[in-house]
Amino acid sequence: MSNGDKAQVDSMKQFGIPISKIMAYMAGQSGGYGMLQFTKRDLYNYVHGQRLAQISDGDAAATVSYLEGKANADMTTVARYTQTADNQLGCLFWVDGEMMSDYQLFGDVLAFDSTYRSNKYKKLLVVFSESNHHKQTTIFGFALLEDKEVRSYRWLLLNLVDVMGEKTSCVVVTDGDKAMRAAIAEVFPAARHRLFGWHFEKNCVQRVKDTEFRKVFKKAIYANFKVDDFEEYWKTAVESLGLQNNSWVQSTYEVKESWATAYLRGTFCAGYRTTARFEGINAYIKGFLKSTDSILELVHSLDRVVKDYRNNEVTAQFYSTYYSPALTT
Repeated sequence: MSNGDKAQVDSMKQFGIPISKIMAYMAGQSGGYGMLQFTKRDLYNYVHGQRLAQISDGDAAATVSYLEGKANADMTTVARYTQTADNQLGCLFWVDGEMMSDYQLFGDVLAFDSTYRSNKYKKLLVVFSESNHHKQTTIFGFALLEDKEVRSYRWLLLNLVDVMGEKTSCVVVTDGDKAMRAAIAEVFPAARHRLFGWHFEKNCVQRVKDTEFRKVFKKAIYANFKVDDFEEYWKTAVESLGLQNNSWVQSTYEVKESWATAYLRGTFCAGYRTTARFEGINAYIKGFLKSTDSILELVHSLDRVVKDYRNNEVTAQFYSTYYSPALTT
């Protein structure tokens, strides 16, 4: 491969373009695969060699070094981490200055998702997000956790509060993990805890095979019942479908104050009542991640996610400033 080929591959990899597509693009550029001076195997070997060179001192060390470099260039960027007993990377948390200012403006509601394990170490990726003034997603920070224990979540939330100038959220929206709920109750004692309806719908499909109950459950989550009407509707539906003894149905009902709209009326949730918003974030971020990513590659990919979301905000701000809205009735 010539130096020009290598430079082109490096710039394309930097923006997450897969190797197979890079090969096809360069072949088209050269007038066909036969005109290239290298094979697909050469290309894979070069990219693999570059990956190893980036993390020659260890993946975690390279990641910490990269984040510290960002902090030196921008004094508002913060990265914090822990080490395990055998001197490995434990938990890692990072935010930049723009995330901090966004949190001060929009952090009254905090969405806290830990459903991703898209890296080769299977570490838990946590994404803090919320809605901005254009009803778009804004990211407040990222973290990698070594496990789903209460102490890990507690460490993360305490660092979040510390970095964000001791501001705590009024409502915290999560996927319902028990350890996470315990940590939130400890660090945000005054916050209202809300659960993602989307996660409950997914769990319902897995735990209850009755398709009729899925329709009932979706209505129970989103319909604007009064509390008495909700209780009557739930009792009637569960009895008619014979699900009184289903353990998942029982445990879900016990936390109804966290997911049923009937109990959450009057609670400001900044658009997280519907599933579409969070489902969109989930799918969007997963499009940038791969299960074989090193931690450094994961951090680079998340940088691209943030840039994309911020560009959406700039575009919306431009239209808001210079265009007139199309009013409809």
